[in-house]
Amino acid sequence: MATMITNECINCGACEPECPNNAISQGDPVYVIDPKLCTECVGFHDYEACAAVCPVDVCVTDPNNIESEEVLIARAQELHPETTFPDNFESRFRKGEGKPAPTAPAKASPQVMQPASPAATPPAAAAVGPTTEFAEAEVKYVELPAIDSWTVPMRCFKCHEVHVENVKNFMIGNVIFCPHCNKSMVVRDNLNYHLRALLKDSYEDWERQQNEFANQRERERAEFIERRAKEAQAFETHQKRELEKIRQQLNAIGENYDAAGKPFKKGSRFGWG
Repeated sequence: MATMITNECINCGACEPECPNNAISQGDPVYVIDPKLCTECVGFHDYEACAAVCPVDVCVTDPNNIESEEVLIARAQELHPETTFPDNFESRFRKGEGKPAPTAPAKASPQVMQPASPAATPPAAAAVGPTTEFAEAEVKYVELPAIDSWTVPMRCFKCHEVHVENVKNFMIGNVIFCPHCNKSMVVRDNLNYHLRALLKDSYEDWERQQNEFANQRERERAEFIERRAKEAQAFETHQKRELEKIRQQLNAIGENYDAAGKPFKKGSRFGWG
């Protein structure tokens, strides 16, 4: 047998959170029980939980849907595969003889929102101000070595061996000796110029690029903070509009809806009254 809710239901909602199968829902105009989900609480209680809490006794047996205990416990096992039902499970067919399911799913009672009066002030939403700080990757600038610490590989024109000379030795007129064959070489102005121009231009470009990079990051950071501030301000305005919308909707409920628990007038079977 499945359970049903008659038209005398006062829509108090007390039965809905008690159902272990989530079979009860708000219908039109009264609460309804889905027979495909109803197990008459077999496996969980030795009574029907909805009928136990109903203040007007409208949760009754459906005479058009008679089901056996075997069918109901099989449905409970199908609906709750994670639950282990003992062999002597609780059942309304055997009151006081069974044991409850050890892993019966717990269901929290829903919070009932009370309609606000027209003069009620909605709770203030948490203010979200613009974010002025953000995490950014630290730049580890590579340091240039001292300009006079560079070395230049030189190939001796006589023995063809390569030896390394410090840039400080490439002064115009300076004599450089090959350490392998002791052949001498006089530094001319064109060699001195090329080395000096290369290092000077490279160091100036290095400093310029680093400054441009740092300035660009600072500009982007300032633009990011400004954009985030505008986004935060726009979202705050949006939230204020939504807050006002909620307040107006709650006021409308309080003004236009019938009081909670008020019985619906049962219509005549002949279609009038």
